[in-house]
Amino acid sequence: MQERWRHGEEHGMTARRTLKWLIRARMSNTGEAYTTARRHLLHSAGDSLMNNATNLLQQAAAAAERGDLTMLATLLADSPEVLTGRDGDGETLLGLACRAATGGVAIPPVAGTPAQHAAVDAIIAAGADPDAGNQEGWTPLHSAAMAGHVELTRRLLAAGAALDSGLYGSRGGTPLALALFYAKQDAAELIAQPATPNNLRHAAALGRDLSPFVSGTGELTAQASESLDWAAPNWFPEWQRSLSEQEVLDEALTWAARNGQCGSMVTLVELGADVNANPFRGTALLWAIYSDDVQAATWLLDAGADPDLRHDFGGAGHGVSAVAMHLAAQHGGMGCLRLLVERGADRTIVDGSHGGTPQGWAEFGGAGEAAAYLRGLG
Repeated sequence: MQERWRHGEEHGMTARRTLKWLIRARMSNTGEAYTTARRHLLHSAGDSLMNNATNLLQQAAAAAERGDLTMLATLLADSPEVLTGRDGDGETLLGLACRAATGGVAIPPVAGTPAQHAAVDAIIAAGADPDAGNQEGWTPLHSAAMAGHVELTRRLLAAGAALDSGLYGSRGGTPLALALFYAKQDAAELIAQPATPNNLRHAAALGRDLSPFVSGTGELTAQASESLDWAAPNWFPEWQRSLSEQEVLDEALTWAARNGQCGSMVTLVELGADVNANPFRGTALLWAIYSDDVQAATWLLDAGADPDLRHDFGGAGHGVSAVAMHLAAQHGGMGCLRLLVERGADRTIVDGSHGGTPQGWAEFGGAGEAAAYLRGLG
């Protein structure tokens, strides 16, 4: 509050000086001087208001992140305009509070403190718009979905959060797409009422009936590839979509794998999906291992997935000519790591970027149990 008063005092002094200039200019009947003085006064006031609004948003966001509910309540009561303010990235107070409560990440999961979640509730109760997105279209529900925060997802939906908010102006970049991409199944089930958009990869990842996406002749319908935009080309500009039937099937298989939907995988392979395809930075086996889903990984290995298949996965420079065991080791996915070893996967393969073995990846990633397990194998 003292900072706000000091800022207001400084602005008041500037405004008073400009006002005196304005009066003198008017009294001298000098039109140009008057116009210049008036413009300066308005500019000074505008800058002050903008700086004050930014400062208020920063204070409120910091209070929400700390879980300082008393300070947050004071700011909301004294300056309700903070609810509609935006930072340089277009983030609102609710958006910033949701990012703080979720860590703004998918992995590793960040639970957030009870006070941080109470801050989110206080901001919602004060009238914040749950659909106000940032410059990229990222809404609070996107944050909750990506992080897999079931209760936060539930509260945002209760506040009226829309299911069809799209990232980057795309119809496919919905909260459901993020939840399923990052294998946040529980949050996805809450959001998928109905599935938005309704396409093959979402239905496969949710374990739903795939027959509506297959024609009577066994070919995919147009609905199967509805709104498959968003991640490419925005996150991976080098991937040029073909939207071929094979690509659509193969990508749907990876989404089913990461979400543990073995029934969907059976149907997709029957339709022609390739268990060793790498349609989008990761094979189906790689994505099953991302989730440490032993059942899905076992099904894929039984169906012919190659555990030693070198391929690129993840973000640029992450997995380069690497194998599934590298990821299992890095993330400490012990269930799938043991499965791969039991199935005879090669533990000596080095990746193409860092020259590291799976054991090296485990050590670098701080996955102590995985590193010790691999060392113990000799």
